[in-house]
Amino acid sequence: MAAEARAREREAVNPADILGDLDGLDALDAKIAEVTAREERRFVKLLHKLGHFGRQMKNEEFERIYREGSGTRTWRQNELSRLKARRTSQYAGRRARDAGRKALLGGFVVAQCRHKPEVHARLAPDIREWMLTHRDAGVGKKNVAALEGFLADPAHKALAAPASNSRKARKERTHRLILLGAWVLARRETLKELGDLVADELAGFLEQGERAERQKSLLKDVLGK
Repeated sequence: MAAEARAREREAVNPADILGDLDGLDALDAKIAEVTAREERRFVKLLHKLGHFGRQMKNEEFERIYREGSGTRTWRQNELSRLKARRTSQYAGRRARDAGRKALLGGFVVAQCRHKPEVHARLAPDIREWMLTHRDAGVGKKNVAALEGFLADPAHKALAAPASNSRKARKERTHRLILLGAWVLARRETLKELGDLVADELAGFLEQGERAERQKSLLKDVLGK
């Protein structure tokens, strides 16, 4: 029975699925950048062929010529437009909401563990064990590696707020928060200490900041309200 329950937990919340979504988004962004660069090169080559760079022309003049040439013609979507539309439809809505929920819960775990080292000492082994129960052992090890700093030290810099201009650091931090949030959703009903922590402290944590109502609405089912 216990083994079946653990299997259901892994199926309900799979950390690798979240990483897979983010990796898929990276691949789509890379493709969009590749196609954008290709189309820009093609356009510049065409302008060279038409002798555009031998003429002095203001931006307003160029824009007017382009608009007059385009007129009311209906254009087909090119590959770049299709890729951008796919990105919007694939990663908006439910997936963004799910990732937001998990990131919030991950932030809650980090805050609790930093304020209460004894809580971290008791929860860290379960976090590690749950990550390693993934059906793909390689993914499980990858998940643990992503959280290794936090598992050793709740104040580890890997989960500190990154500089606002550090896109890579923000992305990596979000990965880790989502993994921790996935663990919370999977274990809160079967790990008593975690369940008690969520019941006693989560509402207060979500009250912080300017988006308190939105944060609470995202986790309404977890709060039980």
